[in-house]
Amino acid sequence: MIYARNTEEVILILSMNMQMRWFLSISLSFMALASSEAEASPAVAPLSHKDSKKVEALALRQSCRMFGDCDVLLSDLGIKMMIKKSGLTCLLLAPYKEVICYSQPSGKIYRTPFTKFRNAFSTSMTLFSFTLEDVKLQAAGHVDKFGVSLKKFESTEAFGKAQLAKLKKHEASGGSPVKLYYLAYDQLKYDRSQGQMMERLYAVPRLGMFPVSVDYRSAEEAHVSYLITDKVIKTTVPISEFAIPNNLKPAKEMQETLESGSSSEAMQLMMGK
Repeated sequence: MIYARNTEEVILILSMNMQMRWFLSISLSFMALASSEAEASPAVAPLSHKDSKKVEALALRQSCRMFGDCDVLLSDLGIKMMIKKSGLTCLLLAPYKEVICYSQPSGKIYRTPFTKFRNAFSTSMTLFSFTLEDVKLQAAGHVDKFGVSLKKFESTEAFGKAQLAKLKKHEASGGSPVKLYYLAYDQLKYDRSQGQMMERLYAVPRLGMFPVSVDYRSAEEAHVSYLITDKVIKTTVPISEFAIPNNLKPAKEMQETLESGSSSEAMQLMMGK
């Protein structure tokens, strides 16, 4: 306790006590306000996809011999493939357990476990005797494209010899490949399942990578471009791009999503005719 020796010291001590009480009062008020704002404000946490309403994405413009032009979106939310000719959309969303295919023109939707998913139209190509999934590949270096390093693969010599042998026995058509060239990307920051889905949709060899281009030389010495990637850009898209539309009727098979009339119509749409 502090004792004053005269009137002037009494006044000084009282003044100091009042200033100290004022300072403590103001400090406590600021501390309470800061605590209240910290509890109420979400700005202290990173923005979620829901808060931002947009998500960063990699947009690819691809063209496949089976489908025609396709737009593909890769993001942390999942992957979305839109086939322009048929109006078919395929989704594989985190946690990557289910593939969803739907067509708003037909008003139908098909769902299947990712582990069981396979493109029902993959054998409906001009190859007939088999799909490109059957081609045996070997590593053939790297190629720089779109500002990234892509892995290059080629079909094995044994595969080519087997194809020519089938051709002589009339077990393969002249349009069947005898030499295949495959470019794929294995360093996407997104889940590997996204690349695996595209492998299954395009019916190409399964390497667990994202397919970028596929070319082959046929038994008739014709050069065929099966898969082409025209453009790759980084962008942001609304998270609603990955939403599943309402009021769609369930389909038992993937091809049903395109059937508004006959199955032959669906086949033609799926093959880009």
